[in-house]
Amino acid sequence: MDDGTDARRDRPAVSFEPTRPASGARRAVAFLLGALVWIAAAVIGVVLLGHTYILRRLLLVTVISWVVFGAALACGIALRHREERRARP
Repeated sequence: MDDGTDARRDRPAVSFEPTRPASGARRAVAFLLGALVWIAAAVIGVVLLGHTYILRRLLLVTVISWVVFGAALACGIALRHREERRARP
C-alpha cells in the first residue's frame, strides 16, 4: 500500500513570492475598504432585519471588537518597528 510520502519528499518546496510587494499605502487602503464593506453589510443587515435590540447590541459589540483589534494591531506594529530600529547596527 503506497501512501505517496515518497512522491511528496521528491517534490521541490514551492513558495509564493509576489512580483512586487504591496506598498504601505496600498495595504492601508485595502484594510480600510475591507472595514467599510463590513460596516456596510452590518448597516444593511440592521435595515433589512429591523432595528431590534439584539441587532443593535451585536453591532455595538462588533464595533468595540474592531476598536480593540485596531489598537492591538497598532501597538504590535509600533513594537515591531521599534524592535527593528533597535536591531539595526
